[in-house]
Amino acid sequence: MILCVRGHLRKLGSLGVTVKTILDVKSGKVLPWAALQVAAYSLLDTPVDFDEEGHIYTLNGVPLESVTDILEDEGFIDTRFFDEFSRERGSFVHLARHLDDMGELDEDTIDPVIAPYLEAWRRFKRESGFVVEQSEVPMASAAYRFAGRPDVIGHFPIGIIKRAAVELHNDGNYRLIPFTDRQDVNLWLSVLAVHGWKRNNLRR
Repeated sequence: MILCVRGHLRKLGSLGVTVKTILDVKSGKVLPWAALQVAAYSLLDTPVDFDEEGHIYTLNGVPLESVTDILEDEGFIDTRFFDEFSRERGSFVHLARHLDDMGELDEDTIDPVIAPYLEAWRRFKRESGFVVEQSEVPMASAAYRFAGRPDVIGHFPIGIIKRAAVELHNDGNYRLIPFTDRQDVNLWLSVLAVHGWKRNNLRR
């Protein structure tokens, strides 16, 4: 796995350039729509109010739709394949990863089911040198009027990976999946435009 990660970094940039990287962290298989999700996150630029309980984003008192809600509404995310166990496991993996990144994790609270995923994340950071700068920070796009909460924003010691996913496995291993298609942002904006048109013209 070390060679896999370092191979990506060498391939994508050998000049020692440090750039911000947005990572989506999955405790299951990374599906194609994740590329659009992370592309949308790359457009977030403004702090936003976030109600954790209701999962509601507001900017200057105006509610904003989230990236995942838009992708679900437009059929990119099929929630029929998400059972209650996988949902709960994913939530706890994200929480453990976030608390660990913030230095606030109580090791005694880690469930044995969650432990291998956390080890996979720690191994990824150790082997790649990835540095976490922000974790689970709610943001909005002031220009495009949507919001989201990227899993992680940080940087690699070398390379120019701007957007990627990290697939965590239940054996303590991981897979880094860079999103390098330059059209991903344009595709997200197309999804957003269609979503807005449908909302304004078909849902009255």
